[in-house]
Amino acid sequence: KHGASFSTEGSNGDYVPSDLKYKMAASLIDKEARFLFSETPSVSVSLKNSTIEMSPDVADNLSKINEMVTAVLESNNFGQQILRAARDCFIGKRVALLVNFNEIDGVTLTFIPATQFVYEYDHTMKRLVKFVAFVIVKNSVTLSARRIFRKRYTVEDDGKVYVQEDLFDGAGALLDEVTPHQEILLDRIPATVILNDGLLGDYDGESEIANLKGYEEWYSKLSNADIDAERKGMNQIKYTIDIDPRATKNLSTAPGAYWDLMSDQALESARSAVGTINPSMSYSEPLTTTLDRIKTSGYEQVDMPNITLGSMQGAITSGKALKAVYWPLIIRCKEKMKTWAPHIAEIVSLVIDGSTIYPNCMEQYIDNIPSPVEYVVEVEQNTPLPEDETEQKSLDISEVAAQVLPKKS
Repeated sequence: KHGASFSTEGSNGDYVPSDLKYKMAASLIDKEARFLFSETPSVSVSLKNSTIEMSPDVADNLSKINEMVTAVLESNNFGQQILRAARDCFIGKRVALLVNFNEIDGVTLTFIPATQFVYEYDHTMKRLVKFVAFVIVKNSVTLSARRIFRKRYTVEDDGKVYVQEDLFDGAGALLDEVTPHQEILLDRIPATVILNDGLLGDYDGESEIANLKGYEEWYSKLSNADIDAERKGMNQIKYTIDIDPRATKNLSTAPGAYWDLMSDQALESARSAVGTINPSMSYSEPLTTTLDRIKTSGYEQVDMPNITLGSMQGAITSGKALKAVYWPLIIRCKEKMKTWAPHIAEIVSLVIDGSTIYPNCMEQYIDNIPSPVEYVVEVEQNTPLPEDETEQKSLDISEVAAQVLPKKS
């Protein structure tokens, strides 16, 4: 948010060094999140066994389920939420998505940043066994005035899921037991935890800030040194030789000013002279190359094309060329969707299963609750790149002419 800290070059006390922070990491994370989720992923529910013939009743139920899921996602502003959650996940290593069923509020989908939840995952059973979320209801500098709401889910020895909700002050003292420890009707904890990248056995995820911080520090350091050098060099350095010091006080630098100077009478053979020194900026070209290299290296850490360079501008004229430029980022986003898609599908599955368990919570989304069917949830990423519609149309026409593509298709 504030940019990486860096040490400024020494000034010998004759000027204040510039401290302008270039927020490269924040910019790259914003761009990456926008590319991944600026177009909200498509979510659809279909029959689990696609080989059997679908009856009219099953088709009607599937249609109702899709209608209900779409209504729930839209009412929770899912498109905007997931875009912000992606930024949180890239920075904080992980993010959680919690589903809550309430007869008044309906179904709420809430993304929770890494600092507001803890969890335990059973890798043998491949499911959450504990999930605790914290929400600061009232923030205050005084601990006694602060209010923190805790929602705690656990899977106990009997295999059933239990929930407990409490209200604490900032010192951790229990103020109110909102919901006593009780069993819920769902067969699993209605939450999922999304990890950012990481290796096998890494249960915390990785932050992309760690990879970008060093590049941002050096980019800011060199850029600020350049600013300081330009500030010092934009005004000429004036010098005098063998001039009486009393004659150089309060000299005007206004255009057309006249200086009536006197030689230093204390010198026997004074050679009086006045002149200026123009500082050289010969380092500018190498510095530009270095800054471009640092910036490009930072962009490469997240596979983001550095299309701001002069060599790239004006070279992109079609959707295919744009895809070629963004291909590394497209692959990176496909990799991230292998993590995000199953979790989104799990949340949608919880909404569908909850519709039969808590039908009163679904009344605001659909008139008739659909009957249970064997379903599968499909999540597809939508890449925000233009398509070459004219070229695709020409290709389709040639395939129809060659009788390899039906006209209806």
